[in-house]
Amino acid sequence: MAITIATFIYVLSIPLWLLVWYSATGFKLMRHNPLLMIPFFLSLAYLAGNAILLEVFTETSGATYEEARIKAITDRAMIAAQAMASVLIVATIVYGLSIKRVPLHFIRFMVYSFIALLGVMAPILWIPAEQAGLFFILRHFQATALNFGLFLCVAGIIMLLRDLITHGDAQISLTPADPMMRCHEEAQPAHDRAASDKPERNAQD
Repeated sequence: MAITIATFIYVLSIPLWLLVWYSATGFKLMRHNPLLMIPFFLSLAYLAGNAILLEVFTETSGATYEEARIKAITDRAMIAAQAMASVLIVATIVYGLSIKRVPLHFIRFMVYSFIALLGVMAPILWIPAEQAGLFFILRHFQATALNFGLFLCVAGIIMLLRDLITHGDAQISLTPADPMMRCHEEAQPAHDRAASDKPERNAQD
């Protein structure tokens, strides 16, 4: 019974992830920023992979083991929360001092990430020690929320870097450029200079 419920959680989380990604305008942003495909498809892969593993290994462990696994999940969530706090501090300073604009897409992804980590995963649900099945279900529910929070945070960081590069002075591209196109761009200034010098020489003649 516990395995069936946990599997259902992962199966239900796949369309939920699509809905959250759509609500965060992720599909629209992926057209202009292909790097967003990385957190989007990785999240789907982890959700589907966990569901498959539950179907392959159809046994639950004791309450002690499940409680230890929950501690591992909360430790990872703490790391994610600290990383998000650091990113928000950096974003506030950089946007406030240099760019001076509101990073709407970045904020949207980070809000969804905080909801998943702090609003869904962090609340405490007390379970009797002898109810190993409930510990098992809770662990997979928290793993799903952690999965959402982590990859939404990654998407937010990608959008932050994109904004910094777009509005900064450095000419940097996050996607690999065509070598032939790069050579053409490098040769273009020399061609323009030669074209501008030609009328001057004709005028002197």
